[in-house]
Amino acid sequence: MFDLIKNDKTFVVFDIGFGKIVCLSFKLENKQPKVIGMDYQKSEGLKNFCLSNSDKLSSTLQKVLKNTLGKNFKNKNNIFFSSITDINSIQKKNLCKITTGSLGVTKKDIRKIFKKNLLESKIKGKKIIHSFPQNFILDEDKITSQPITQKCNNLGISSLNIMTDDNLFKGYENCFRKININVDNFFDSGISSAFSALTEKEKNDGVACIDIGASTTKVVVMQENKVIFSKVLPLGGNNVTDDLYKGLQITRETAETIKILHGTLSPNFNNNIEIRINSVQQKNINKNILFGIIKPRYEEILEIIRDFVFDNIYTRVSVKSIVLAGGASKIYGLNSLGENIFNRYCRISMSGENQGFFSNKPEFSTILGMIKLAQNYKELQITKKILSSKVFNAIDRLDNWIEESYA
Repeated sequence: MFDLIKNDKTFVVFDIGFGKIVCLSFKLENKQPKVIGMDYQKSEGLKNFCLSNSDKLSSTLQKVLKNTLGKNFKNKNNIFFSSITDINSIQKKNLCKITTGSLGVTKKDIRKIFKKNLLESKIKGKKIIHSFPQNFILDEDKITSQPITQKCNNLGISSLNIMTDDNLFKGYENCFRKININVDNFFDSGISSAFSALTEKEKNDGVACIDIGASTTKVVVMQENKVIFSKVLPLGGNNVTDDLYKGLQITRETAETIKILHGTLSPNFNNNIEIRINSVQQKNINKNILFGIIKPRYEEILEIIRDFVFDNIYTRVSVKSIVLAGGASKIYGLNSLGENIFNRYCRISMSGENQGFFSNKPEFSTILGMIKLAQNYKELQITKKILSSKVFNAIDRLDNWIEESYA
């Protein structure tokens, strides 16, 4: 009966970016996601990294949803998820402690400390969208990931909590409510991208996932399969487009097209390309001029990321390799430039490899990561209920999750 109910549900995930909005629907068949439909449109209602017009955003969300599911979809059969990108998001580490009994750590202790940790992590004006346990600490000196049955007087847990601006969060919720959608959970876009772009070995060894989008760059560092760092920076591929627009005195639309078709970070031969200025005018541009405009901006973007991430000695030591994702990572030569700047092995995300349409399209890393995160929605509901103070309603599900994770 449980499988029948689960298979009847359709998962719908939205990736709300500042360049495009993507909607994808899928079902689980034999515990594997099967994509049913997908659509993406140019972002509307977002400006200067903020929600500027909720009506425009709601209208775009409704359009991509109808194109994905068709006009006759029924909301009651769908579970909705959305990404959120906030340049003012923060990461906050929290250490929580409880006193335990003399018979060893029990599942009841785990339940108690998880709830205490989440409730103590709240910050006014911020909304917790992810809470990643780092380690359990026994009597303040022994660190472990499996504390069940171990004897101690005091049990502690350290966590990394990712928080977004509460007003932005409520604004997104309101946009969905205008089209009669209740979003079950919001995911940080950088976290989603990392879950898609990184291999299990990379996540264990230590890796930084750098998702360079249109207007923002999301950085997530993982080690020992744990998220240890997350940050959103207000720079991306649009900065390169603006440089071409100003430097070549062409329209932004033409600059974006040239960047996509002819952009490179490797030296070119001395040849020209012909670009159309408008319906009657054309212009010849030397490829080396493009190279001279594009490469310095990409160098600056990567250097800012390097200095920001590696300023923390813990993350600097943890990062053994770099994975580049996002639409702006598709430019030729980026992995070589990244290796020179980061002094680490770099590769471009191959998200969706052997998955048809998504093969070798790093611009869809976030939406593919959301597919993975959405499949664990029952676990996410626990956090949501605890943070909304509906603690007792979540106890049974929390027990089940503890049973599976720490048995």
